[in-house]
Amino acid sequence: MSKQDALVTFEKTIGPGVSVHVTNIPAEIVRCEGKEDLTLFDFDTSSRLQHLLRAARARMANGESDIILDFSSHE
Repeated sequence: MSKQDALVTFEKTIGPGVSVHVTNIPAEIVRCEGKEDLTLFDFDTSSRLQHLLRAARARMANGESDIILDFSSHE
């Protein structure tokens, strides 16, 4: 097992034809031989990600369909 700090992109479909991409998220990647990698977020990162997903839903309501957010920006 090995651990590595990384910046990742979170991608999610939040409605028919609507996708969200949140870039530059700090994460810890845990690699276990023979198993799928785990991407781990700390509590503060997870909370901020949830906030950004709520913001994306508001943008979806305004008609946007391909929403790209930067985790480090202050929207």
